[in-house]
Amino acid sequence: MRAIMRTLGVSLVLTLTTVCAASAQVDVQLRVTPELSADVFRLNDHFGVEGGAGLEIPVGYYTRIGVTGAAGSIDSEATGRFDVLARFLFDPFLQQRWGLSAGAGVSLRVREGDRVRPYILTVIDLEGPHSANGLSPALQFGLGAGIRIGGALRWGARHNR
Repeated sequence: MRAIMRTLGVSLVLTLTTVCAASAQVDVQLRVTPELSADVFRLNDHFGVEGGAGLEIPVGYYTRIGVTGAAGSIDSEATGRFDVLARFLFDPFLQQRWGLSAGAGVSLRVREGDRVRPYILTVIDLEGPHSANGLSPALQFGLGAGIRIGGALRWGARHNR
């Protein structure tokens, strides 16, 4: 339990430090936006599904910090996770219809009858075109606590990702 609390503490400090440092260097209005997600994953030869909700926190023009909580099942057992993920956007100003991003972070995963386990998480993300109200779909492939493939709906500004 101490290792989990230490990992959460370090993740929170790094996130806040990054947000403060980037805000000081780039004159950007930080606007936190919601995200809904659904994932299929494989963990130790078992398949599972999870649905989640989270927040995307802009850190300058090119970086987003995502905080997501999700719950689901694996082999009829309850499972859940809490992710803190920093993504680098290759097209933050919607110059292309589809935007690529890559990221890394920490995933805390719990499974029924087991303890919480921290994992390093890496992702590749492909975000689709924005609708008139700023809603955009995204596809994500991740490694960490198994292999994860998912989809998301993100709300955001109309002129940037």
